[in-house]
Amino acid sequence: MERKSRKIGIIGHFGGKENILDGQTIKTKILHEELSKATDWKIIKVDTYYKKKNPVKLLIDTFKCLFSTKNIIVLLSGNGMKFYFPILSFFAQKFHTNIYHDVIGGNLDLYVSKYPKFKKYLNSFQINWVETAGMKRKLEEQGIENCEVMPNFKRLSTANIDISKQKFSEPYRFCIFSRVMKEKGIEDAIDAIEGINEEAGKEICSLDIYGRIDDGYVERFEKVLKQVTNAIQYKGMVPYDKSVDAIKDYYALLFPTYWKGEGFPGTIVDAFSAGLPVIATNWNCNGEIVSDRVNGILYPNEEIKNLKEGIAYLINNTSNVGQMKKSCISSAKRFQPDKYIASIISRIEGGN
Repeated sequence: MERKSRKIGIIGHFGGKENILDGQTIKTKILHEELSKATDWKIIKVDTYYKKKNPVKLLIDTFKCLFSTKNIIVLLSGNGMKFYFPILSFFAQKFHTNIYHDVIGGNLDLYVSKYPKFKKYLNSFQINWVETAGMKRKLEEQGIENCEVMPNFKRLSTANIDISKQKFSEPYRFCIFSRVMKEKGIEDAIDAIEGINEEAGKEICSLDIYGRIDDGYVERFEKVLKQVTNAIQYKGMVPYDKSVDAIKDYYALLFPTYWKGEGFPGTIVDAFSAGLPVIATNWNCNGEIVSDRVNGILYPNEEIKNLKEGIAYLINNTSNVGQMKKSCISSAKRFQPDKYIASIISRIEGGN
């Protein structure tokens, strides 16, 4: 049957004309790109980037969108939820607008606890797509009845891993590929690598850091970089569709996060696609994605000694790393966008 052409709206952070590479912006852009490729729908973009830059424009664009279509996908951060939820819920109830909420990050349950009205708003939407089963469980415990799991997805080519040709030796090259901020464990990773090298009396591992430096962390990060050895390097930002090429030759990726907003980190999909085992804190829902000693290493909290033990395990067990890299590639295939985009299309067409 021929698919009916329709008009939908996407309200989310597209980043204006800036090259913003944080998780929220990347997720919003990927959704728009994939729906544009898979359908002939007219998609009305409302860019929440303009909330501070040009709030009048954002308000006009928002209401134009709301009065132009009955199907709207929203991807919102904390402040965005507080502003938009009452408006979206009103349109859902008064005008029967279908609101499809694609949840950003992993702390929506904290907002529901803090703002009790969120429960009513969320239940008025057609669906709340959450990134992990853990988040779905937490929201259902708070009375949110319309949640489905929709993990982060990216259309990335996977690295070609040939175990028979891989040889690992010092210095072992590790990387970080995320927003650069203290809560992402950046300084823990630096301290762990520097500590291992100091204890060995030589450089047996190195760390390259990729990602946008958080605005509030620039000054501190610059000071940190001035105090470290040459084993630690900041490599700047990489376009989200070039991630595999940028990191595929590294030994493993470090993800020592303890950021309270962590949901399904896109950096793990990048790492798996590049064939990199992920050494991560068992924080929020990381344990749903990283399988310990299979496609990475999970350690119990943000203590640096536990991170060092995880790094040491990979260095001392090179014979296992090849198979772990193959497992990463297998894991990455679960997060290709096709089946998730098909599910979104089906939901919207079913909601009419």
